[in-house]
Amino acid sequence: MKKTPTICIAILFFSLQLPAQSVKLVPDPGFVPYEMYYISSIDLTTGSSDVLFFGYRLSEESNDYSNVWVSLAFEMTLRSPSLGIDQPTTVLSIETDPFRILADIRFDNRDLTIETSVIYDMASNAVNLDGKIHVIEQLDMAEFESMKSAILSTGKLPNGTYTFNVVLKSGSSETGLEVSDQVSESIVITTPTSLALIAPGGALEDTSMNLVYSPYPVFQWDTDPCPNCDSYLRVAEYDPTTHSSPQEAIEDVTILPLDQTQGWESVGIATMFQYPVMAPELQPGFIYVWQVKKDLPTTIGTESYMSPILAFVMVDATSPRQPGEDMMHPVLQHLKDILGEQQFNVYFEDDGSLEGYSPNGTYSLNGSGVGEDQVHSVFSEIADESATIVNITIE
Repeated sequence: MKKTPTICIAILFFSLQLPAQSVKLVPDPGFVPYEMYYISSIDLTTGSSDVLFFGYRLSEESNDYSNVWVSLAFEMTLRSPSLGIDQPTTVLSIETDPFRILADIRFDNRDLTIETSVIYDMASNAVNLDGKIHVIEQLDMAEFESMKSAILSTGKLPNGTYTFNVVLKSGSSETGLEVSDQVSESIVITTPTSLALIAPGGALEDTSMNLVYSPYPVFQWDTDPCPNCDSYLRVAEYDPTTHSSPQEAIEDVTILPLDQTQGWESVGIATMFQYPVMAPELQPGFIYVWQVKKDLPTTIGTESYMSPILAFVMVDATSPRQPGEDMMHPVLQHLKDILGEQQFNVYFEDDGSLEGYSPNGTYSLNGSGVGEDQVHSVFSEIADESATIVNITIE
């Protein structure tokens, strides 16, 4: 009779020592970055969305699914001074009741909606979520109306900092779940659509003032920072006998890219691009036009923004100088494009150590004589950072 309590105590002790389940959030693919979020992609009342914002896989570290329970919580907060929301404020908060899993489960934000009734794990087992997903909190009605007004005018989520939080709880029973993993991602939403060309060129009517002396000009433009955007450039000849406008010329045969099936030359996220040495040679006396396109990934696909079109004239260095025309040697002009006007002027303008210097046509590279084309080629490599200057000697 006295042994019974001892046995009961031993059994109770064993049950309290059951190992806690450790389920983790494995990125699959994790958070998906966009530069612009359209509100049509999100239903704030149900949490439903037709766009992938994030995706994860629930995975038990020991791969023992004999008794695994989990729950998920998702919260989206907003800080938008333009809307008068100066502190992080909950836009939408969703939680699930505890549910049991028998294998790894892939899920994404499109599953976390009150409209979801069932999902399937990676072993094809059905996981019943009918009535187990709840909207816990939504944006305050007054703030929602302000947000809705901004949305109606743009069709997009207002500029601000959006933070997405996903919290996973797990355990060996339906009660007493503990946080076993969580992820948080903050996204600053702006409208990075500004795109202004800087140089070379100007209006077609002012080509006499927009002269280019280097056969490898550096194209420069300004735009809002946008790490997930891509930029493209195209250059074409403007022939006044066949083109009625710069737009018509830029949509005709391009010299960059030379492959007409490309349409645009990809330049990544750069805001400066050196005309390639291997591209068709710019002809003296010809008029050229150029334009930049910027692609933004959004929740409804890629949006493209076009810059205005600038025109310039490639100067014939052998032709007589026109009155008032300040002719610069192509090598110096190319060097100026690389250094920038301010740094160039330190050396070559008034009181500079190289004031009055002009190339005489004799060039040496690594101890060997080279032609002017090779000098331009080296300058282009320096401009795109594929080569660096070790030493320059000028005699």
